[in-house]
Amino acid sequence: RMLVKDIISEPLETHLKLGKAETKERVSELLELVGLSRDAMWRYPHEFSGGQKQRIGIARALATNPKFVVLDEPTSFLDVSVQAHILNLIKELQTKLDLTYLFISHNLGVIQHISDGIAVMYLGKIVETGLVDQIFNEPLHPYTQALLGAIPVPDPDVKMGEVILEGTIPSPENPPPGCRFNTRCSSATSVCKEKEPQLVEVGGGHTVACHLVYETA
Repeated sequence: RMLVKDIISEPLETHLKLGKAETKERVSELLELVGLSRDAMWRYPHEFSGGQKQRIGIARALATNPKFVVLDEPTSFLDVSVQAHILNLIKELQTKLDLTYLFISHNLGVIQHISDGIAVMYLGKIVETGLVDQIFNEPLHPYTQALLGAIPVPDPDVKMGEVILEGTIPSPENPPPGCRFNTRCSSATSVCKEKEPQLVEVGGGHTVACHLVYETA
């Protein structure tokens, strides 16, 4: 129900206390920065495509000149071609504006494309961290291995990963004792069910929280 001009200018008026002329000029700059025309400010959200709406959202997020931006599933509702354009825009803005991103996604292909470092979470706990190559080439936690094994490959002759998760996901409000993944891990031992593993570095900044890894290290 708001014009794009008002959507983007809201954080400017709230946090920077800019005048009307300054606000309008800043909105114009932001629209051009994300690849939209200045005339877009006089239109309503329903007049835009999904990709264009996401550009408007990015413009609004950048309105107050942040250095750290949280992106929570920013491409989840976009088709693949539009997704690629938005990802390229995000990377371009990161370089141009010297931004740091916390990029949250279930799409591992996107994570691999956009990220420098990765933290894998299960039931609210970080179970493994590392650089992109470490996580994708040397996954250590069983949950990370299962995630990577589930990535679809567009080739019927390529064999998928063999780590198959069974059972149901426990309630985050009442997680199981020990390792939170033990109810779905086929390799879990008694210690996994009794003692919660801590993140331990295994080399080169690569960390993992898994008793099985500790035993073989």
